[in-house]
Amino acid sequence: MMRLRFKKQICMEGGCMLSSSDLLIQIIMLFGGMFGVMLGFYIVLCFIDWLDRVVTEQRWKRWFGYDS
Repeated sequence: MMRLRFKKQICMEGGCMLSSSDLLIQIIMLFGGMFGVMLGFYIVLCFIDWLDRVVTEQRWKRWFGYDS
């Protein structure tokens, strides 16, 4: 059996050993991705709310000078 000296060799053989820093980076990236998705949904909801207020309060008539 061959003696493996480096973690890269272990990963190439099929069993991957993660160091604690790699695991920490993966957890941070996971939470960062989840935060990014939630922030994107929040921004979309704020835009929908703004659009609803513009339509219901008929602000667009003032913006475009439409008076009936």
